[in-house]
Amino acid sequence: MIKLNLPFHAYLHNKPPTKISTPNNRSWRLLKRDRSFPQTSMATTTKPMKKTSSLHQKWKGSKDQNDFSSLLEPMDPLLRSEVIRYGEMAQACYESFDNDPYSKYCGSCKVPPKTFFQDLGMNDFGYDITSYIYSSNTSNLVPKFFTKSIHSDGPWSPAVNWIGYVAVSDDETTARLGRRDIAIAWRGTVTKLEWYEDLMNFLKPVSAQKLASRDPKIKVMAGFLHIYTDKDQSCMYSEFSAREQLLAELARLTMIYGQKKEEISITITGHSLGSALAILSAYDIAESGLDILDNMRDIPISVMSFSGPRVGNTRFQNRLELLGVKVLRVFNVHDKVPNVPGFFLNEYTSSLARHIFDWTTWFYSHVGEELALDHTKSPFVKTKLALPSKHNLELLLHLVDGYHGKGTEFCLTSGRDKALLNKDGDILKGEYLIPPKWFQVENKGLRKKPNGKWELPEQKGIEDHLRPEDVELHLRKLGLKV
Repeated sequence: MIKLNLPFHAYLHNKPPTKISTPNNRSWRLLKRDRSFPQTSMATTTKPMKKTSSLHQKWKGSKDQNDFSSLLEPMDPLLRSEVIRYGEMAQACYESFDNDPYSKYCGSCKVPPKTFFQDLGMNDFGYDITSYIYSSNTSNLVPKFFTKSIHSDGPWSPAVNWIGYVAVSDDETTARLGRRDIAIAWRGTVTKLEWYEDLMNFLKPVSAQKLASRDPKIKVMAGFLHIYTDKDQSCMYSEFSAREQLLAELARLTMIYGQKKEEISITITGHSLGSALAILSAYDIAESGLDILDNMRDIPISVMSFSGPRVGNTRFQNRLELLGVKVLRVFNVHDKVPNVPGFFLNEYTSSLARHIFDWTTWFYSHVGEELALDHTKSPFVKTKLALPSKHNLELLLHLVDGYHGKGTEFCLTSGRDKALLNKDGDILKGEYLIPPKWFQVENKGLRKKPNGKWELPEQKGIEDHLRPEDVELHLRKLGLKV
């Protein structure tokens, strides 16, 4: 049983809801940075790396200052390129996930971490995978129907799925950005379990799942919270929750680059469900103090949210902003997902109604700066789209590529291939002669053996995806006791 020994700053308010436990070895630093008042800047005090560029200066401003708005109208071309970059990181989660029920590796990542981007055709992407993240669902609220699988004798628990990864910028990209960027990418909804969790749209206190919280009234959607914190210790890939895997890996990486006195940033990205997990994990990282190095330098945290639903209540929104987390929320105005949960009770509700209903488990608020895009502005997109196509991530990246500001003409700039619109949808106009849903794995991954039989090859090195001993070591350092 793993219990969280929360750092002191999680309790810095007038009436702590629970008894304060013994501080861990990070608590003395956190006491020096009480975030009881808004932070006007998250800028670090270390000298920038020698190799810098105009991108570093603009990107630093958009991440460290109050919002992204100064770079959105008109759309800054350098910001556009980075938004697309993080969107492609989120898209890679879909393309690498094995969701074939006939595969005994269903629920895993199809490619190894060492060659992740190369195997997906993203050569010279500029980031290296350091760890995969797995989630599980052990909630009693999930019907047993959703936990059935074809191959119950495979290496995977039917309730465990690969859901994202942690990556670090290589030296060249680090010099271009002016900081060592730790990127976290979360996958969107794919499995039946996740679809069911998405329907658990009632608010639940984050403290109920042992997340650091200075306010017991900070709540997020129960489904997102369970995906982030559940674990199934009968499976080696979910011995630790997605949250524990992430926090341990971040502790390891920030220690490595902090000791090198490098400037560090944490950027979290995700689409749909992945967007919700990105925002939730950003809150958790900041509230747990993982964005503070041993020398008291701050690590700026940013979220690139794509087509994301609302995540938490107004108190969650306010606390996230107070912690200094910057969120850019990119979405298609014709997509319905960003309107839920909280379709009737949300940030647009009158102040009077908010005062009356804010205590309920149904009042949600979006967070961050929004970049609202319209697929009807693109001359390459069909006039009528199905609801799933309006939610498509490749469509959103196409719209980012052609957006230059409100009231401006749509014009593609980065050279992204229009054919990507039909990669897993039916979005591109027929005159371009690109078949819908053209992206597929050759022969569904089957290989012909010397004896003439077609079989799915063994997944070599699958045990190397996790380092349980490393996770446990850094959890202890964070105050997570076994």
